[in-house]
Amino acid sequence: MKPKRKVSGNLGRTQYRDGNEIYAGIRARRGPYKRCPYKGKKSIGDQRADMHDVLNPTYPNPDVPIEQFNFCLLTRKGEKYWDLQTYCIICHMDYRGGRSREAHLRWDPLTDDAIRAAYRKEVGATMQCSVCEEEKEPEAFGISRGMEKGLHNECLACVSAKSASIREQIWLSDGDWDSWKTAVAKMRRSKQVACAGWSRAQEAGLCLGSDIGKRMHADHIIPLRAGGIHDARNFQPLCSACNLKKTDLIDPLTTSENIRKLVGKLYQPIVRDTDSALMIERALKGALIQHLQSLLKRGAYRTAIEEKKREVNGQWNVERAYRKGVEWLEHGGGRLAD
Repeated sequence: MKPKRKVSGNLGRTQYRDGNEIYAGIRARRGPYKRCPYKGKKSIGDQRADMHDVLNPTYPNPDVPIEQFNFCLLTRKGEKYWDLQTYCIICHMDYRGGRSREAHLRWDPLTDDAIRAAYRKEVGATMQCSVCEEEKEPEAFGISRGMEKGLHNECLACVSAKSASIREQIWLSDGDWDSWKTAVAKMRRSKQVACAGWSRAQEAGLCLGSDIGKRMHADHIIPLRAGGIHDARNFQPLCSACNLKKTDLIDPLTTSENIRKLVGKLYQPIVRDTDSALMIERALKGALIQHLQSLLKRGAYRTAIEEKKREVNGQWNVERAYRKGVEWLEHGGGRLAD
């Protein structure tokens, strides 16, 4: 097992608004086409000389448009510059899938403790977190059986901090944020956690019933997008199958009284006893968008984010939070779900 690599700077073209300009610069330097050298994963026996043509027949070698490759930021002699990833987007996905299959073949039969023991034996006593860049013991990282080293790149502390900052800072949620963090940490430390269940997943027989705490999802009963509070009262553990089905929905069997208890003060008057849970959900989501649009129109959105950061002792970047919120509103408020 090789020492764990740092996460690369390959962010992909969808991460940048100026992607067209970046491609134009690459095109001026190396031309409009590039060969994709992918032949498959040798170690799992799927190599063949024409693998790219098989996977991406619309753009066969050698003239593959550079837009078929994600770009990445490289460094040469201390200078940073944009270039293309080695494999085209489709082949890169197959390459990643092959690495994941290899990882699962090795790690699936092993317990979490055995995976960490293997890392200690083959790599070392500590691992560097890709976010905080601190050297920590393997126990500080979540298990990821689909990754080469069996461990997640980010330590559990950074994963938890991200979940309590990326979305919540946009929604400006009410509630006791510290109680939410405590509930999530308790769940992640538990060896076995029962899934609260989501009706559609249960009806389809997909609910896992329970799982180890580190694999469970911290879900808001009333989604943040519907004005839900970021508070332990609004917390429930869901298995991956239930969380995937639930997305940002409110259980249709939830009473208006319970919904009212789990939304912020601004949204409580919107919850009417005569409305169904579905009607209330739509009203709450619309009210949140209207609230953010009003803050933005009055030039008070950034200030509101700063005040919330002070209130909850948040660690996020205000400008990034502001930008993400504005982008969300510009795209109709439909891309960032709880």
